[in-house]
This record gives sequence, C-alpha cells and structure tokens, in this order.
Amino acid sequence: MQQIGTDLWVHEDAMSLVGVRLGLRMTVVKLADGGVWIHSPTALSSQLKAEVDAIGPVTAIVAASNNHSLWLQDWCEAYPEAEAYVSAGIPRSVPLSNYHILQPGLDNPWPEDFTWATMPGVPVFNETVFFHDKTQSLIVTDLIQNHPETTPSGFAGIMSKYVFQPIGFKGICVAPPLKWGIIRKDKSGFADFIRTVSGWDFTRIIVTHGDIIEENAKSVFTNLCQRFTR
Repeated sequence: MQQIGTDLWVHEDAMSLVGVRLGLRMTVVKLADGGVWIHSPTALSSQLKAEVDAIGPVTAIVAASNNHSLWLQDWCEAYPEAEAYVSAGIPRSVPLSNYHILQPGLDNPWPEDFTWATMPGVPVFNETVFFHDKTQSLIVTDLIQNHPETTPSGFAGIMSKYVFQPIGFKGICVAPPLKWGIIRKDKSGFADFIRTVSGWDFTRIIVTHGDIIEENAKSVFTNLCQRFTR
C-alpha cells in the first residue's frame, strides 16, 4: 500500500473487463476511533492483509457501488468482526450477514471522519461518495473515472478504441451511463446530490478507476458535473 495523506492509504490493483485491463484502487483510512475503514476492497492477499492489520483493527468494509463487490465476501470472511456498508444492489448478489445499506436516512457511522451522500434514483449504481475531512479527499467509486489516454495493443486495444472510448470511457470522465437520462430516475434529486458534493472542500479526488486527480480537483468535478444541475 502507499500512504498518500495523514491516516490515508491506497492499494493499486486491476481486473480484466472483456479482455481490457481495468485499474482498481482500494482506499484505506484509519478512523478517529482507531478502527480501519476499507473502501472498494481489492483482491485479498496475505501481504495486503498484513499491511492493513499493521494500521489497526478493520471495523468497516465499504462497497459503495453495485458493481464493486468482487472481493467483498473475502474481506468480510477475513474480518468477521467488521461491519459491511454496501450499496443497495449488492446484497442481491453477495451473501452477507452483517451489513448496512448505504442510503439516505442512514445515520453517519463516522461523523468525525467523513461526510457522505448517496445518489438518489440511480439504481444502476446506488453509489455513495465520501469526503474525508482530514485530507480534503473526495472518495468515489464509479461517479468520476480517470482512464489512461494510451490505447493498449491487441484485442484490448480494439475493445478500448471501438467500444469503451466511443461511449465515453476515456480520460477524466463521469461514468458514461450517467449521461443517459433514462439512468437517472430522479433528475432533480441527482442535481441536488451533485450540488451537495460540489459544496465540500476537497482538493483531490480518489477515484477507483484510473489516476488520482490531484490538480484542480474541485474545478474538474464542477466542469464534469455541471450538466446535471442545469
């Protein structure tokens, strides 16, 4: 893992999506109460577990978007005392016994560490995003992505050039499906969600896919998302 701020670490990983390498990032935070918060868990190994355990006891495992549960059960089994906080669609695909649904109305479990908000009316994602006050970091899963500008070779390059890039998975972008009006069932509520996140005082965006956005993060977010508030 790499430490990128006070009580803040990331772990870089990847997976294959129809032959295309998709970068993944797990975010790890040491909470004010001494517990460890895991966001978007990557593949669990003995070395990674040892690094996490060196920080403190894992108390929260967060899978905040419906499409990010591949290794969730492994982490929950490795840390049975931890509580899972998941997006609304995940319990339908992952057998969990000790979990909470991230949704409006749920009391903030970490008020000393995070402000958070959940997308309303976007059942494809049901994503919740987090603002880590101590490091002024916005932590997202799919909402904002930062894909490499270079095109890989072989079949992966064909898929990237003719499938993924044309529909919007290119560079710094909003998750392309969000641009389709039919995906956002509550457009007014989603606009309010974007305004809420825009009001947070973040200086970086820790994305799950692609490079962390360190420069002009607030402007990047505003420029990408202003279409949703018009």
